[in-house]
Amino acid sequence: MTKLLDKEDVRRQWDSQGMLDCVEQFTEQCRKGEELARAFHLDPLKEIHHIVICGMGGSAIGGDLLKAYAAGECALPIEVVRNYTVPHSVGPRTLVITSSYSGETEETLSCYREAKKRGAAILAITTGGKLAVDCHKDGFPYLVIPKGYAPRAALGYSFMPLLVFFERWGLLPDQSRAIQGLYRTLETCIERYSFAVPTDSNKAKQLALTLQGNLPVIYAGQDGFQPVAARWRAQINENSKSFAHDFVIPEMNHNEILGWNHPEDLVRAFHVVFLMDKGYHKQTQKRFKVMRKILEPVASGISEETSEGQGLLARLFSLILLGDFVSVYLAFLYEQDPYPIPAIDMLKSALNAPVPAIE
Repeated sequence: MTKLLDKEDVRRQWDSQGMLDCVEQFTEQCRKGEELARAFHLDPLKEIHHIVICGMGGSAIGGDLLKAYAAGECALPIEVVRNYTVPHSVGPRTLVITSSYSGETEETLSCYREAKKRGAAILAITTGGKLAVDCHKDGFPYLVIPKGYAPRAALGYSFMPLLVFFERWGLLPDQSRAIQGLYRTLETCIERYSFAVPTDSNKAKQLALTLQGNLPVIYAGQDGFQPVAARWRAQINENSKSFAHDFVIPEMNHNEILGWNHPEDLVRAFHVVFLMDKGYHKQTQKRFKVMRKILEPVASGISEETSEGQGLLARLFSLILLGDFVSVYLAFLYEQDPYPIPAIDMLKSALNAPVPAIE
């Protein structure tokens, strides 16, 4: 079983549309996302006091990461909305960025319409669809990104434009050094976690084997790494077709920590993954150490993964990339194709069906 993830026929059998290829080529995707954003005609911000990023699923995680990364330097408040409506505070002094990979996400389109009614400035990131059509018709700028990916596999195209735009607007300092550090770190991680690296030397494959048959519980520090834990959970959900849970410390210490008592049989199936970073508050780091002592007797096990790279941007994405690899390898172990999302497709079809008349 430990050598299963080293067999090429396993990859061919379970990865029909190349999800692992997307992960292994993530650095190049980020480079292309940066290039598109730098070449895009971007108007300066005028009288904007508030930024709202609207999206769902894989199209929203870029906004979460940008908010986490920019929190210490951006003077304007940033809000991420995953819903049909924008906050009441949205108005003429708000920039609303609508991110929908397909351009057909109904929640994001609803936010677009509401933001337009409120007189907000709007910018979209999409491959096309109704969102692009509406932006073109209404005179709002929109960045067209490449088609052919699952939204969750297009993070480089949803995040890098946001980062570049914030830099070009003057909301963040020059990012060239941070971006180059990001690319170096991504390449290093890909060299370590790619399919060609055997399980004996591949931390991503080893962690996937550890999580197989268990319920992953991912904990990160609240100091900007909350969206990283959420990304791990979502990638395991969608790619591995497996349940997972995420939360943050210190908030978890004020409530969820008490839930590790019952039901005992279920708790013993939880495998904890600590996502660690040197930038955590010293008390947060201390809390993780105490947490290990509390959870080790009751959980199936605890794994600790530490971020790598110079600078916050590289460190965030070093953990994201590890989680992406783990989720695909776990899909292979569960004999699941990571690309299809049948339950989501069924739900969308049901929502698009006409509502039967009430007799």
